[in-house]
Amino acid sequence: MIRAEVLNAARGLFQRFGLFKTTMEDIAKAAGKGKSTLYYYYQSKDEIFDSVIKEDMEEVFNSVKYAVEQASTAEEKLRNFTSSKIRAISQKAALYSIVFGEISENPQLIKKLKKSYEERELELLRGILSFGIARQELKKISDETLEDVSYIILSSLRGIEMGLLEDNRAKKMGDRLDFVLDLMCHGIKR
Repeated sequence: MIRAEVLNAARGLFQRFGLFKTTMEDIAKAAGKGKSTLYYYYQSKDEIFDSVIKEDMEEVFNSVKYAVEQASTAEEKLRNFTSSKIRAISQKAALYSIVFGEISENPQLIKKLKKSYEERELELLRGILSFGIARQELKKISDETLEDVSYIILSSLRGIEMGLLEDNRAKKMGDRLDFVLDLMCHGIKR
């Protein structure tokens, strides 16, 4: 309960002022707690920031996974993966515009969290592709190629995400994203 209150207060401050301008004192005050209470649960502002970002990344991942599970074909799953991921990232970008600027200047801030998240996304993508291969919707490929294709798709999406985060162009990307998805889906279809 206290952790959730601290994280919610910190999230609001990070969204409003960014990581660098937010202090432990600010977080304690916003959460209605003493600084000693904060230090009982968290060693530093960076640890609180990691927890907030991890929680938000988990929320994004769960929404993407849910969208994938709702689809019945590999193409629908891939489209749902992409569109729900872009939609969730766009929403977070609007909330965290200051923080994303700080992260782009210092990518080490979330390097470890990003690596863990990326592994889960790759696993989900491999599952989508394996599902499509098993149902003969997609070409049969070796396990090594499956790994490579999953990584290429994720890297392509990451490039699109970076554009969204930097320029906040989510609304303009809809048609272009469909075009890229068509290229991907029809390139690996059976």
